[in-house]
Amino acid sequence: MALIRTLRPLAVLAATAALFGGLTVQPATADDPVVSKLTLGTDQFKMTDTSYESATNNLYNNVLTNHVDLTDVVTTDFTKNSSGATDTWMNLRSMRACAGDETKALPPVTKKVAWCWSSAHADDNTPRWFPQGMSTTGTADGGDGAIQGKHVTAVAWHYKTFKTDSAGDLEANDGCKTNNLLKLTFIDRDTGKYRHVLLAEPTSTSSSASNFKFVTGHGGGIAWYANYIYVTDTAHGIRVFDINKMAKVDTYGSGLNSYGVSGGTSSACGYPYVLPEVHYYQQSGTPDSCAADAGDGTPDAQQLCYSWLSLDKTGGSPYKLVTGEWYGSAAGGRVVRYQLNPTSASTYPGLLNMSGGKTVIQDAYTLPGYWGLQGGMTWTDSAGLLNFAFSKGCGTKPAVFSHTWVGDTRAVTSCASGGNWAVGSPQALSYWPKLDATQVDELWGLTEGICAGTSLRASYPYEFPAISENGNACDGYNGTDNLSLRSVFAVGFTDSAVQNLH
Repeated sequence: MALIRTLRPLAVLAATAALFGGLTVQPATADDPVVSKLTLGTDQFKMTDTSYESATNNLYNNVLTNHVDLTDVVTTDFTKNSSGATDTWMNLRSMRACAGDETKALPPVTKKVAWCWSSAHADDNTPRWFPQGMSTTGTADGGDGAIQGKHVTAVAWHYKTFKTDSAGDLEANDGCKTNNLLKLTFIDRDTGKYRHVLLAEPTSTSSSASNFKFVTGHGGGIAWYANYIYVTDTAHGIRVFDINKMAKVDTYGSGLNSYGVSGGTSSACGYPYVLPEVHYYQQSGTPDSCAADAGDGTPDAQQLCYSWLSLDKTGGSPYKLVTGEWYGSAAGGRVVRYQLNPTSASTYPGLLNMSGGKTVIQDAYTLPGYWGLQGGMTWTDSAGLLNFAFSKGCGTKPAVFSHTWVGDTRAVTSCASGGNWAVGSPQALSYWPKLDATQVDELWGLTEGICAGTSLRASYPYEFPAISENGNACDGYNGTDNLSLRSVFAVGFTDSAVQNLH
């Protein structure tokens, strides 16, 4: 059965310098470095900002006036839709314990948290929605791991239309059934309850904007800082959404296929809440390809693929928003660190630093020793050395979570040599340092996969062919229903079983 995979995954949040100070190991060989610093051209990889703040403020103040906060989203349990009819699709959903074969998705190390998605709502095995980027309130505030008083994990999902023929043509988009439609899920870690929220973009940047549309993309990387959630737009740049501007729409319920404002009534693809965009950072052009082989095996020299994100608050000011590239079969992806302002900054608080109308880059690196990276993070340790950690997706169990640094010359751990991470495959990572006053030092992960059941393969043979899965987590699965390999988990960051691979 085909293990369903998607492109350009992930997200990660970085940790404190004190925690990671003891994780550095010096290179053991004299081979070429696996991470090398880049010298960039004047405007290479810089982005310009399209601000939607005025438009979003008008929508929030004059159109979407039923305002909500994070507590509302993760605690309000709807039993009826906006028409007053009983609608179980609207219920607040619950993460659950993983069971049976789906535990294959979990890493083979001690777990502090191990969740799977709701079966009652098919979030665990739907082939239409795929979880991708992840971030948490753990480092978003840098204090007690809470935002608006809640401990929350956020996960980005994208919608999938299916191939209809051998040429790879996709089903036609139909309203909210649009390929790569994006939504965000907020999970309350204290209760396991969660709710999906539609990402929304004003239809203009005008201060009189009165409508919004949905957002599309892969959702491979997200990073949460204060009230902002950054979301990658793979070939273009990074979008920013403001949780302080969340609102409830007028019309909601299962089966709805409308969005935006029509006749004075708002809707959001059936979901009760929208999270609006306030900034859209974009590079000047688009890369030749963000596919597995980077087009011709070589990444575009001038344009970046924004595959995953993380937040690095170590090494002193400024903070860094870290993004990196995924290529499944091409080496040489880049990691770029943009300067990020603290929330106390006098200009662009909590947003990317700008100079001359363009984002400011702290530094950039190339990764000639790696390919297939599903996520990454950086931190500066107590000795002043810049460290990297990467999650490498593998078809076999388990995948590889690796640790390196600038100047490291050790051979990279391959999938064939075995790993220490999850399967299904790993899409995102997020560091959680403190839970209230308790230091927990957790590294959170996310997997996306399902094993396609015989019914799905028969209905969509071009999308889910019956190919060999020798050595794969789906090898030998012939059930009628789809098997979930989707999980959300946390392990100890300093666990030697997590940190001992390169």
